[in-house]
Amino acid sequence: MQLHIANYEPNRMGGGWSFQNNLAKGFEHTEDSDIYFITSPSIVQRAEVVQAKSQGKKIVLRLDNVIRNSRNRNTGMSRMKDFCELADLVIYQSEWAKKFLMPFTKTDGPVILNGVDTSIFTPSDKPEGTYLYVRSSRDEGKQWIMAWYWMVNRPGKLEIVGKFSPENLEYNFDFYNGEDYTFSGQQTDMPSVYRRNKYFLYTYLNDAMSNTAIEALCSGCEIIDVNGMAKTGGMPEIMAKWETSGRDYFSTDRMCQEYGKAMEILL
Repeated sequence: MQLHIANYEPNRMGGGWSFQNNLAKGFEHTEDSDIYFITSPSIVQRAEVVQAKSQGKKIVLRLDNVIRNSRNRNTGMSRMKDFCELADLVIYQSEWAKKFLMPFTKTDGPVILNGVDTSIFTPSDKPEGTYLYVRSSRDEGKQWIMAWYWMVNRPGKLEIVGKFSPENLEYNFDFYNGEDYTFSGQQTDMPSVYRRNKYFLYTYLNDAMSNTAIEALCSGCEIIDVNGMAKTGGMPEIMAKWETSGRDYFSTDRMCQEYGKAMEILL
């Protein structure tokens, strides 16, 4: 099946962009496709979607969480609502996301959990006492401070990956008692990061479907539920599927097969 993946940018980093790359592993991306696939309302403009609709393309919209108006010039949620009205199919990233968003979107649709490239994210032997914190943005919901409190005065070595302010780097991420940590910045080689860490600190509040957590699980990391955050958002659905179906369930093959089946009705 061919898809026109709206604003496809394979070199971008972050949750929605990672999803684009994983989707493109199962479908051919071509602007000639009759299916116009929006991976997030935040990455396309209304005019682009209206134009695709006027060309007779079928609009598929993926939704995972609220689009913060404060980070989208006050247009995030209004775009979501508009795109739902234009869409021929809306797909939610988790049952949690569907329950959370439907009072606003008023649009039903199937739920398809994310998958990752399990040929890249593979289990490995890991050094003891190694911990990992990852965030791709400075979104407050990623809750770095929770990971910080969890590691303060605790034995073990923490690797910090992602976007942080210069003040964090200058002042040792506020560690003060000889805590052992390294800062790796933004990483393009995440499989190597997961291979060298045994534990993944899960601090994300109401993340609808964490690609990072799925990558960590498939790489053999053990999830540490910091302050109950793994009981929020879509993470309980990830862990339930992990317990019953294991890493094979979280492959891009399974994910793309489910997307393909959902989109068959549009052809």
